[in-house]
Amino acid sequence: MRLLNCQLQNVRLHGDLELNFSPRLTLIGGPNESGKSTLVEALHRALFLKAAATGAPVEALQSRLHMGQPTVQIGFEAKGDTWSLRKRFSGSTGQVSLQAESTGRPLTGPAAEDKLAQLLGVGEIVGSKQAGTVLPSRWAHLWVRQGLSGGDPLANGKSNYDFDQLRLQLERSGGAAVQQSALDQLVEQRIEAALAENFTSRGTKRNSPLFAREEALTTAQARLDLALSRLSDYEEASEQLSDLCDELQRLQSQELPALLERQKGLLEGAEAAGRLDAAIELAHKAVEPIRLRHEAARETLQQLDDLQTQIDEKQASLTTLEANAAGAQAREAALEAAQQQHSKSLETLNQQRKRLEQRQHLLLRLVDRTSTAESLQRITSELTKLQQDTAQRQSLDQQLAGLPSISKQALQELRGLEQQLRDAQTRQEAMAAGVKLLKADQPVRLDGQPLQVGDAQRLSSVFQLQVGDGVVLEIAPGGGQALEDLEHTVQNAKEQLATRLSALQVASVAAAEELVEQRTGLEQQLAALGSAPADLGELTRQNDTLRQRLADLDAELQELEAVRLAMEQEQPLPQALSGLQALQQQINATSKHTSAAVGAADTELDAARSALQEFQNQRISEASEIKVVHAELSDRRQRLEQLISQQGNREAVAVKLASEGQARQQAEAHLSQLQADRAALGSQDAAAEQQRLQDAIDALQHRQEQLLDQRGAAKQRCDTISSDDPFAAVEQARLQLETAEADHRQLVRLTKAHELLRELFQEAQADLSSRYSEPLARAIGDYLKPLVPDGQAARLDYDPSKGFQGLQLRRGQEFYDFEALSGGMREQLAAALRLSMADVLKEAHDGCLPLVFDDAFTNSDSDRVDLVKRMLGTAVERGLQVILLTCDPNAYGSFADQVVELAGS
Repeated sequence: MRLLNCQLQNVRLHGDLELNFSPRLTLIGGPNESGKSTLVEALHRALFLKAAATGAPVEALQSRLHMGQPTVQIGFEAKGDTWSLRKRFSGSTGQVSLQAESTGRPLTGPAAEDKLAQLLGVGEIVGSKQAGTVLPSRWAHLWVRQGLSGGDPLANGKSNYDFDQLRLQLERSGGAAVQQSALDQLVEQRIEAALAENFTSRGTKRNSPLFAREEALTTAQARLDLALSRLSDYEEASEQLSDLCDELQRLQSQELPALLERQKGLLEGAEAAGRLDAAIELAHKAVEPIRLRHEAARETLQQLDDLQTQIDEKQASLTTLEANAAGAQAREAALEAAQQQHSKSLETLNQQRKRLEQRQHLLLRLVDRTSTAESLQRITSELTKLQQDTAQRQSLDQQLAGLPSISKQALQELRGLEQQLRDAQTRQEAMAAGVKLLKADQPVRLDGQPLQVGDAQRLSSVFQLQVGDGVVLEIAPGGGQALEDLEHTVQNAKEQLATRLSALQVASVAAAEELVEQRTGLEQQLAALGSAPADLGELTRQNDTLRQRLADLDAELQELEAVRLAMEQEQPLPQALSGLQALQQQINATSKHTSAAVGAADTELDAARSALQEFQNQRISEASEIKVVHAELSDRRQRLEQLISQQGNREAVAVKLASEGQARQQAEAHLSQLQADRAALGSQDAAAEQQRLQDAIDALQHRQEQLLDQRGAAKQRCDTISSDDPFAAVEQARLQLETAEADHRQLVRLTKAHELLRELFQEAQADLSSRYSEPLARAIGDYLKPLVPDGQAARLDYDPSKGFQGLQLRRGQEFYDFEALSGGMREQLAAALRLSMADVLKEAHDGCLPLVFDDAFTNSDSDRVDLVKRMLGTAVERGLQVILLTCDPNAYGSFADQVVELAGS
């Protein structure tokens, strides 16, 4: 593949850029941020990214300076034909066309993308989903990005270059040792096929032999598990039958006879219990009167104590209430004075808040008027500017209409006609005959005109040369009929150019270029002014509305003049909007504090009123409570005197209580002794105990019936399970499992043997890696001859799974790893590797590959750049296409000239 030309439209800072590439060396110079890297990125996207792709790679091409979608057109040679590729990146509506010069029929859409992939030698053109992972590895080492010229091209693995094609080309050019790789590949393919029969990248392959053996092993294991489960059920049923027989034997021989014996003893003890129950009943009747007399004495003593306590409490409460009533009038007067004070304070704060509200209203109108005045001034200014822009736009339109209409395409046609005329005149000049008079001793005439010594003329048509009077020569320039045809070509070119100039109403191509530049300048001025405003009336209406609003605000401010004068007596009012807003915020803050103070004063007044009302209510309540306490105290004293007269004083009641307590204690001790004797005989409720015992006997008899039923069911279950001999079924299932395990182990050993064979084969391939690495190392050494003139210059390793790696350079007698080299050495070694790989790969790409170096080498020191020049010269001489981008103005010409000179041109 060889790049011929490109055109970029609306790609970042490039509005419309056309560029032709040299088939050998192209140097593109320009300062930083001038769009050099953008050019290469656009070429890369057009070649390897689908036109319908989206995401960051497409967004990076979008222009902020030019309208329209990014469009890239590339001309290139590939597969023995010349191709034209055009892509417009606009997401799902993106367009692509690919046209061959030989056929003239363009391909579009997916067909164009597929054909392009075939021409570039890639699997497919990358879409949006692969743009982040696959796209950066396309073009790989052939595009050295800015700042990466000193990086190891092998560091990112074989995915970063065309490894398969590189290995294939090395095999084709590597001699007999390398040609053995066809058999190697066949062995490797058969090993992989054997492994692929049973495995995929995700594990065991479905429906494969290994899958079938694993399924058979799983089935045999399940069959054994089922047989073991049935055997376990049989053993469990047998054990259950044995347990049921044991329990039935224990119930019939032990538990049921014991309950019947206990029932007999319970009937004999019932008679003795009856006698004790009668004695306990008589004791209860004797204790009850004694208990009643004792409780009555205790209640009387408690009543005497309670009445005396209540009398003491009422007397203390009466004393406290009478003391409070003595100072109530003075406290009520103090609360009334506090209420009046809070009421006056609230009235003062309300008046202050009203003044602040008036000032807030005034400042609100002043701020509104100032803001309206500023808006009116801004609208008036905008209206004036729009009117001026409209007048200027009309003037530019008139100037543009007065110029002849010449497009860039027409100018390009004029330049082409002028170039054709110059080319024809140049060829005519090359065929013309030259005449120069060096010396003469007699008159010499050229077509009748005297020719002086030293005169020189070039003539493209037949002419006569006269020497003296007796010699006349007719001389015809070389070219014959071709010269006449060339004269006609020159004449036709002149006529076509004159006709085209006349049609465009210009005198010359220079005048046409001047007119195009003039039209472009006027169009740019019109674009800078923007589109004409839709309607100036809207701004006019806004202007009138603001003026009316200003008049309304002045009327409202006139009504607030008294408030304004009062404020100005305290301090002058600011005129600026910011000052008014600051004063407004200050008044608002003061008003907020005043409102808070009014609320607090109102709350305090309510609290004072509530306190006075509560005190007055309490005073009335305490007066009523004094009367109630007097009445209750008189009642308690009267009840105490009446109780003493009926029962005696407290000492007499206490003596009676002690006597009755001693008698109660003796009677209750006798009753407790009788109850202990009765408890020794067992439960007091013989009938209930007898019933509980009978229920237990009935339950055991019912359990006996259940056990008989369960024993029959368990025996039937054992008979059912044992009908198929569960022990034999387990043995048969074990035998089937062992057979399945043996088959599975045999196939697993075979697959592991294949895997081991693949590992051994790869190790053997690694041992033979020199057949790939040595030819590439020799190619690198050819480029590094000026640096290492004798012996091996570089070496590297080869791994079938990882590709080429371990790049080293010899300095003196030692080889150094890539990372151990200096920056300049790394740059030179990396360049030699890139050129060597391109040299090997070019045969798979029509004998040419374009290499792009972005800001590499040209601005390095002279010693380092000299070797690079020689390497690039060798690459150009071998047919590689090299494109250099540089920001070094000193390298624009000299670097390229020296590389071409070293290439032998």
